[in-house]
Amino acid sequence: MKNGKSYEYIIIGTGPGGAPAARELAKAGKKVLMVEKGDYHKKLLGFPFGMRLLERFMILARSQEGVIIERGITVGGSSMVYQSNVMEPPKKLLDNMGIDFSIEAKELKKEIGVEVLPDRFYRNNKGLYRMLEAAEKMGIPFRAQEKFVHADKCKLGCDWCMLGCPENARWTAREHVEEAKSYGAELIYNAPVNKILFSAGGTKATGIQLKNGTVINADKIILSAGGIGSPALLLRSGIKRLGTQDVGTRFFMDPMNVMLGYSKEPDGGLWGIQTFTHAIESLSQSEGFMIGNCAAFGTWMVLSLFRMQTAIENLPKFPIMKRGLGLFLKLSDEAHGQIYPNEKTSKPFTAADDKRFKRGTDIMREIIIRSGGDPKTISVLKWAGGHPGGTLAMGRAINRDFSTEIDGLYVCDGSTMPVSPGAPPSLSICSMSVLLGKMLIGKVKAEDRYIRA
Repeated sequence: MKNGKSYEYIIIGTGPGGAPAARELAKAGKKVLMVEKGDYHKKLLGFPFGMRLLERFMILARSQEGVIIERGITVGGSSMVYQSNVMEPPKKLLDNMGIDFSIEAKELKKEIGVEVLPDRFYRNNKGLYRMLEAAEKMGIPFRAQEKFVHADKCKLGCDWCMLGCPENARWTAREHVEEAKSYGAELIYNAPVNKILFSAGGTKATGIQLKNGTVINADKIILSAGGIGSPALLLRSGIKRLGTQDVGTRFFMDPMNVMLGYSKEPDGGLWGIQTFTHAIESLSQSEGFMIGNCAAFGTWMVLSLFRMQTAIENLPKFPIMKRGLGLFLKLSDEAHGQIYPNEKTSKPFTAADDKRFKRGTDIMREIIIRSGGDPKTISVLKWAGGHPGGTLAMGRAINRDFSTEIDGLYVCDGSTMPVSPGAPPSLSICSMSVLLGKMLIGKVKAEDRYIRA
């Protein structure tokens, strides 16, 4: 069954890897179709109904080993379910990819308006200041974080960024989706793609087939379904290897351990503030991980919902929930895992990963104790994360201009990152997407951005 239309570009996925490129192409007059697996959720965002934006409500989205993997399945992709933090593309990422998109990162920061949350969002929280002081004395100071958040719209005490902002106070890729539409691009959602179609011999991408059987033709396909969705779609399309990489291998995900302890003081918890307002960034280079703060209620809820052991430890503490002192460890893990055609995953951790997990978890424990936390109340949720990547790595599966060995097929999302950034990747992925759009319309020559070894 064909839909009767043909496009210059079909972009699969409307998250940070797809929407910015769609805007660039549509603005240049190209005939663009954006295809989104999820719904266009606009109402009932935040807690509790915002859980429906996450794949299998996140509670059931796990690897074969039990690793919790969060993924936004909605228009805007995972930009709808992120903590809105902004970090420049790390040098190690640019060097490993061999292409420079830092110019686009600066452009996006200026365009969107990036700021550190004003201190009114946490100035009265004694627990946070005790935590900042404790880390300072340990020689690993926290830094206030830049965010894609418009502070004038943000509600004090709200911490529902991860469930779709109910105040519409932060930037998401939906803004680029809507801009692309204003320039003539089309959008279909609730439209999961079954496979990519190729010419006889498989040398050129010619279109897509939706799960309902509809066939849509295009001159070029941009695959931006994420570190899990993109390789799974290629595998369903019969592509088992691109370049020198087996499709869907080398899977990393920036996994987290989340820690919660309870202050000995009634006013000592991280209550009524946002998660990830502050982070210890200095450890990312020396230790391979970073540490950030977590708000009391959200941390209590996560530890009470996602693992049986932490639920047993924290549900009885509901009456003192406001005393919660939360921290998370975000690890730059080794590229060691696999994606399957049905989007199931395998994510084992290496001995080196385990060693760094322990090191970071010990540091978090010390910070909480020095902040007035009762050591007997500390519990840890292990293995949760939401930055899947590496599965179609640049330099292995795809070329430095995001093209592949298959004519007309491009890939642009977290799957193209050869190494874990160990930090929020949204700005990096958006910047890659903008650069891809510029290159496709001839605004930038790819070779002018190559980083020479």
